[in-house]
Amino acid sequence: MPRQKVVNGVYYDLTAEEEAALEAQAEAADLDMNNVRAQRNGMLASSDWTRLDDATLGDHTKEEWATYRQELRDLLQTHSRVSDVVWPEDPPAAKITRKTVAGDAAFDAAIASDPDDSVAAQAAYDTAYASTS
Repeated sequence: MPRQKVVNGVYYDLTAEEEAALEAQAEAADLDMNNVRAQRNGMLASSDWTRLDDATLGDHTKEEWATYRQELRDLLQTHSRVSDVVWPEDPPAAKITRKTVAGDAAFDAAIASDPDDSVAAQAAYDTAYASTS
């Protein structure tokens, strides 16, 4: 189905030239990494505190934060298109992801073995979530 435009409330099919212009705009936008750079810089700035000598990192080590920050710095060298960018997770978010994935796997395994025992499945989820670091 061809793309359309609306002019004074009337729908018209785009001409081949208009289609080509839209494709060129989309291609240019996908190659423009300025917004990615700006977001990356903001994410680096918001994690600058982890590099301070007196920073209390809690469950997350300096190495985890250093790895995250290096992945952010490498982003523009490893990706050339906005549509290809995969943002790294900061250590607290990565920990939640690991815990949730482990809990979901335990829940699914428990349900697979006994579909009627949702209480045991929830307990399996809770145990896996709590034991994952």
